[in-house]
Amino acid sequence: MHYVIGDIHGCLEGLVRLLQGTGLIGEEREWTGGKTQLWCLGDYTDRGPDGVGVIELLMRLEREAEAAGGAVNALLGNHDVILQQAYYFPERKSGFAQGGRHLTFHEMWLRAGGQEHDRARLAPRHIAWLARRPALAQVDGVLLMHSDSDSYLHYGSSVEEINARIKKVLHSDDYRAWDRLEERLAARLAFWGGLEKALDFLGRMGAERLLHGHTPIYSLLGCSPEEVTEPLEYAEGLCVNLEHAIWKGGPGFIYRLEGA
Repeated sequence: MHYVIGDIHGCLEGLVRLLQGTGLIGEEREWTGGKTQLWCLGDYTDRGPDGVGVIELLMRLEREAEAAGGAVNALLGNHDVILQQAYYFPERKSGFAQGGRHLTFHEMWLRAGGQEHDRARLAPRHIAWLARRPALAQVDGVLLMHSDSDSYLHYGSSVEEINARIKKVLHSDDYRAWDRLEERLAARLAFWGGLEKALDFLGRMGAERLLHGHTPIYSLLGCSPEEVTEPLEYAEGLCVNLEHAIWKGGPGFIYRLEGA
């Protein structure tokens, strides 16, 4: 059995509530999902109150789930790249200009909702965990990724190739390559209203359907975050958006991947 959750953005208590409600963790926040697999689609920090707490919970659950024969799988989001940029290259200038000057990576992170209390608590083990996150995964023909973007194709034409090339960036000191990666993962809406583009991307990746986060559902539907209680299917069901905006006051949800 596979469950998938979209952007968490530092909402530790909301994450705990959803995982307990699905029976994946218990009263003490311990893994109780047995052989179930949980997939997280990236963006673990920023905007919400406890991004480091989210990382620490997922790191522990990863170990506990593996011991029980299950798995906690966490993918890479654009905010996870921004946080690492701010950690490694805080004073380097990004490609983003505001008010006639280019922002530093630290300023970019703050602009994206970075929380200084998270930065103060960051330890090398948290950064090392983020650097191990794959960008893409595929489960029984379903492609899982953070961004609703085809910019992943800049790094290859298969899950394995893309993951390997992005991992190379995450272990490099080439801050310009980091900047390009964040910019590409920040792109969105590649498949919204474009069935042909979705079909082309899925065909290139050898998948039949894709699940993503990144673009809030409420912004697409023109409703309040509190009204978002289920995924948004579009492109004739080929694409499923799971960005519930729990960080914006939405109740959040966990998606069960049927047939997997």
